[in-house]
Amino acid sequence: MILSDKKIFELIDTKKLIIEPNFDKKNIRPTGIRFHLGEDILIPVSGQTVDITRSDQPKYDHVKILGDGYVLKPGDFVLGHTYERIQVPRNIVASLDGRSTVARIGLSIHCTSHMADGNFEVPNVITLEIKNEGNFNIILKPMIPIGMFVLHELTDEIQQDVQFQYKNQFTVLPPDLKNQLK
Repeated sequence: MILSDKKIFELIDTKKLIIEPNFDKKNIRPTGIRFHLGEDILIPVSGQTVDITRSDQPKYDHVKILGDGYVLKPGDFVLGHTYERIQVPRNIVASLDGRSTVARIGLSIHCTSHMADGNFEVPNVITLEIKNEGNFNIILKPMIPIGMFVLHELTDEIQQDVQFQYKNQFTVLPPDLKNQLK
């Protein structure tokens, strides 16, 4: 079941859903919560071969997006993060959904990883897999509204132990191939 704006307001007011920092309730939409792009991106260093069955970490260049923004060219792929840190209760999962406005110029914000579950002890940013699928150069700037969190209620609370692989994620992180199978 997808949660409505009324239920989202209730979860925030009762502090069962935590969104930091400085969350403005105007970002609550009829069926989700608008989120914004953070200021850090990781750009994959080209020419690497990655074996996801090994623990060798791929190399990335870290870039802080400044005033004029970062130009994402057609076909380019970067890792970014949400400005907002979110913590959902253990009976809710947040799925990432792109905004139709930015999708119409070819900007995709997640490849396949679109779920954020309630398996963290503190609010975390969400890593975005950003790709320019279109024909335009797209300027990325911090705080642009880039997507939505759509909240879904689970049949039961999550029973697994607290997530450790990306624990305390406060900025964009590269893939953790060392701990992916634990």
